[in-house]
Amino acid sequence: MELRDNYDSVAEQDAVVLAVSTDDLQGSEALIANFGLGFPLLYTSKDPSVPEGYEVFDLHGDGLASASVFVIDKSGAVRWEDIGSSYSHQVSAERIVERLKRI
Repeated sequence: MELRDNYDSVAEQDAVVLAVSTDDLQGSEALIANFGLGFPLLYTSKDPSVPEGYEVFDLHGDGLASASVFVIDKSGAVRWEDIGSSYSHQVSAERIVERLKRI
């Protein structure tokens, strides 16, 4: 169950998704156009401070943020994380919803 196709199940848990991309702007625009993302894709190619802050920047020596998911509660505390082992790493919407229900 892919997140882009099942975003409503995440929203039902009173949650939002924000994606952060370290690709160049054209790459980010292509992601939105090709995959029809139903959530914001934030662009940070020139400033990697967000992925660096979550310690997921350049883990594989590629100058990119690792594909990762963080569940952050309303107070700003990270309650769960899944840090990608490769650029193609994906976490299912089902798994995210499961974790949201535990909060």
